[in-house]
Amino acid sequence: MRDLARAAAEPEALVRATLSRLGQRGELHQVIRDLFYPPAVMAELAEVCRAVAGAHEGVVLAADYRDATGLGRKRAIQLLEHFDRVGLLRRVGDVHRLRPDSRLFMEAGL
Repeated sequence: MRDLARAAAEPEALVRATLSRLGQRGELHQVIRDLFYPPAVMAELAEVCRAVAGAHEGVVLAADYRDATGLGRKRAIQLLEHFDRVGLLRRVGDVHRLRPDSRLFMEAGL
């Protein structure tokens, strides 16, 4: 959000409010307060999550997801926690388990 505000030369508060509105309308996905992704990117990140889970008996570890996405550990954990909140994954102890019945972030379910 801050990078976008700086690039657009707009106040952070205005950009934050605009992104929040787009999130409420479903045009963006809000992962944390100032981190938003478009639906197509979330679909890609969810597909990576499904692939990691498929290779590990339905389990997604933060380190495996981090390596598969090329993101940092902090960002990978934020995304996994977001996927827990929205129902793609379920947190069980120290691991995230894929909910096999979840259609979230698939073509029609962006």
